[in-house]
Amino acid sequence: CYGIFVVELVLRLVTTGREFFGEKWNRLDFFIVAIGAVEYFISFVGLDLGGLGIIRVIRLCRLLRLMRVMRLFSVLKELRRLMEMMGSCFKTLFWSFLLLCLLMTIWATIAVEVLNPLVQEVADGGAWSDCERCRRSFSSVFMANITFFQTVVAGDSWGYMAVPVIEAYPLSAVVFIGALLTLVFGVLNLIVAVIVDTFAEGREKDVVARAADMDAEEVAEKRVLASIFKKIDEDESGALSYEELQQGAQKVAELRHWLRVMDIDARDLRQLFLIVDEDGSGEIDPEEFIEAMYRMKNAESRTATKFVKHIVTKLDKEQQNLKTSLEKV
Repeated sequence: CYGIFVVELVLRLVTTGREFFGEKWNRLDFFIVAIGAVEYFISFVGLDLGGLGIIRVIRLCRLLRLMRVMRLFSVLKELRRLMEMMGSCFKTLFWSFLLLCLLMTIWATIAVEVLNPLVQEVADGGAWSDCERCRRSFSSVFMANITFFQTVVAGDSWGYMAVPVIEAYPLSAVVFIGALLTLVFGVLNLIVAVIVDTFAEGREKDVVARAADMDAEEVAEKRVLASIFKKIDEDESGALSYEELQQGAQKVAELRHWLRVMDIDARDLRQLFLIVDEDGSGEIDPEEFIEAMYRMKNAESRTATKFVKHIVTKLDKEQQNLKTSLEKV
């Protein structure tokens, strides 16, 4: 299996040249092959490095091959998109984690000065008799950070720690609730929004991926249109007349749905037929039907605009013909 990876990588590297490293999936492939080469070299030389952590890391890098397999199957498009989202958001996650730690440390410092004496008094009163750690929850900034991460970020028993203190000293709610609101409803929600925005921005700039998705959607929709054409063409002549198009709009459900999306009703079928019949032969062949219907559905402008454009173009041609005839007279 590793040999196949190497051969494929070398062939693509020779074919594309310097452009090979311009694609992120190619860089991932190169990294996977390089890690495998290091592992096989160590095994071939016979070095006993089993106790080193780097060897464990190298072996864990084998899992990256699963990521490589994901891009080879179009059926895993959603999973591949999630992986791309994670990859594009690593920097954002890193800075978000630092922001969370900074704000949590600020609240931890306040808690050590304000809450720790109150917690000691409440603990002396018999609270948390079954919790050895509760007494030292805010004894230091480090311990307070752990407590806030456990109770606020992870959501583990916030009330178990906060409620007894708030009942004894109501003003302490300012610290407990303030930390909860700023960390959960502030920073964590902000992090989610920024991550989504970062992925959307990266997706917008990833022209190659967007083009690939558009190509896949085009192939799928044209396949559906080809199936619709076969259902409409009852006489199997390979061409559609206006009467067949009318009957198809009544009998074929897929065509009715397609026309509904394009905002076309029975009164517009004649105009639609004239637009699709680009060569003016009086019949629509499969290529004309598929290409025209696909463009009309996916164009940014509405179908009515295309109708108007077609009518104006037709009137202009008739006017030019009339002008030419008058000049001859």
